[in-house]
Amino acid sequence: MSEIKGQLLGIVLVLMVFAAVSTVMVTTFKNVSNKVSSEVSEVVANAEPTSD
Repeated sequence: MSEIKGQLLGIVLVLMVFAAVSTVMVTTFKNVSNKVSSEVSEVVANAEPTSD
């Protein structure tokens, strides 16, 4: 019975680690995506031709 408890604890710990890592990765990618989006919109705004 203790082997099953140990295996279940191991599985739960692995799932918790994967959840933590995936949360960090998603947050990082969202921040990078927002930064890239703002940079691209700034470049596009500066590249638009001016009407004289």
